[in-house]
Amino acid sequence: MNLKSFDDKCVRITTSSGEVYEGVVSYCGEEYVFHEYGQNEEALVLVPILFCKSEITNIVSLEETNGPFGHFSDRYGLLEKKCLEWGTDLIEELFDSEDDIQIRRMLTCMNDNFPSLADRAIRGMAPWRSGSNTQISEDNENEQGPVYLGELEKMLASLVKHNGNDDVVKEAKVLLERLAEHFSR
Repeated sequence: MNLKSFDDKCVRITTSSGEVYEGVVSYCGEEYVFHEYGQNEEALVLVPILFCKSEITNIVSLEETNGPFGHFSDRYGLLEKKCLEWGTDLIEELFDSEDDIQIRRMLTCMNDNFPSLADRAIRGMAPWRSGSNTQISEDNENEQGPVYLGELEKMLASLVKHNGNDDVVKEAKVLLERLAEHFSR
């Protein structure tokens, strides 16, 4: 499997655990992966997840796919669901990718799963943003991460103000309005 041939392409990755992710990936050589992540193998990054070659059982280019969701098989996928589950920090990484398609997929996922998002939201900013020394449990890497309302609102407001894609701006505005309405009660 030549991972380098998938650099900057929209792909579908199947992992050794059977999970399927879709999105645009970046190739990382073995030396870079070792230096940054301590793994001695090449990998692909689908922000915010690193897929080492040994973890990938199948990879397919979606570049030639043009269906109702563009290159993708649905409005959003496992990547966006996982980012929502993992919390504010991973949502922020995806928003910071500046990939309007991926950002819109994340916003759609958040709007579709709004009750879960709202139930998990914690008012304010993350404690470490204000200099508080808060220990976060790393016992279970699969546990849900916190969704800090202040940070989420700041990210969405930034998308509304600075993103040039009308669909992203519209979707971010809808989510901001829903959050404001839900938390004004």
